[in-house]
Formats: sequence, C-alpha cells, structure tokens
Amino acid sequence: MARQSGSKKKSAFSGLSVVASAVLLFMVALPTFITLAVGLLPSMVAFMFDRSQGRTMSRCIFGLNFSGVAPYIMEIWQQGAQTVGVATQEIFQPVALSIMYGAAGLGWLLYLAMPPIVANVLNLSAQRRVSELRKKQRGLIKTWGDSLIKEIDRSGS
Repeated sequence: MARQSGSKKKSAFSGLSVVASAVLLFMVALPTFITLAVGLLPSMVAFMFDRSQGRTMSRCIFGLNFSGVAPYIMEIWQQGAQTVGVATQEIFQPVALSIMYGAAGLGWLLYLAMPPIVANVLNLSAQRRVSELRKKQRGLIKTWGDSLIKEIDRSGS
C-alpha cells in the first residue's frame, strides 16, 4: 500500500494566517474585531460546516455577509475615537443585526437558487444548439440529397 504524501493541496490562505490576522486585529483595533466577530458569525458557521471542494457555500455567504457588515465598520472607522462602547452600541441595534444577518441569508438563498438557474440556462442553450444543427442538417440533405445519409451509413461512421 503506497503512502500518498502531499496529495492534499495547501491553500495560500491557511487557518494559521486567519488566526494570526484575528489576533493582530484584536490587539490593534478591538472595536473593528468585535464588529467583524458578531457580524460575520453566519459566515464562520458556514465555513465550519462547508466541506465541499472550493467551499463555494462559504464564499457565497461570506461575500454578501461582509457587504452587510462593511457599512458598520466604516461608521466605526469614520468616528474619531474607536471605543468598544460605540462598537457594541452600533452592532447590537436590531436594524444593524437584521442587515448583517439578512445579507448572509441572501447569500444562502443565492447559493441554493443558482445551480438550478444555471442548469436551466445551459439546458436551453444546448436545445438551441441542437435545433440549429438540425436546421443545418436539413439544409445539407436538401442540397446533397438522401444519398449523403446512405454514404455515411455505408461507411460505418
């Protein structure tokens, strides 16, 4: 039994770099860290449970979740003094949490809705291509006659 070493590809954005970034952000900008930790909670949960290749669910949810958190981070940054009190006051408002978690919910919906939509678009495209090819085939048969089909059948192709 041969041992497979190095068969798993290491990503450039490993878990260690995420932890190091979180610790650095915690030490330098605590209000921003608190806002990100509370606001990106749906993304963290999705990341923990998503085991698919490429983690497409996590990426989809994170993108929209971050777009819901970003305005509140910008508000904290635009205020002169970054304090923990201001950060907690901002993020624990019902409207703010609804926007942050609602954006993550839209990410879930997008993740669930896109595969059937893409499948339908590809199916329609393939059907259109088949009809175009059949139209060209009828034109060739009209030009060359049925003898073309008989020649192809005889050659075995």
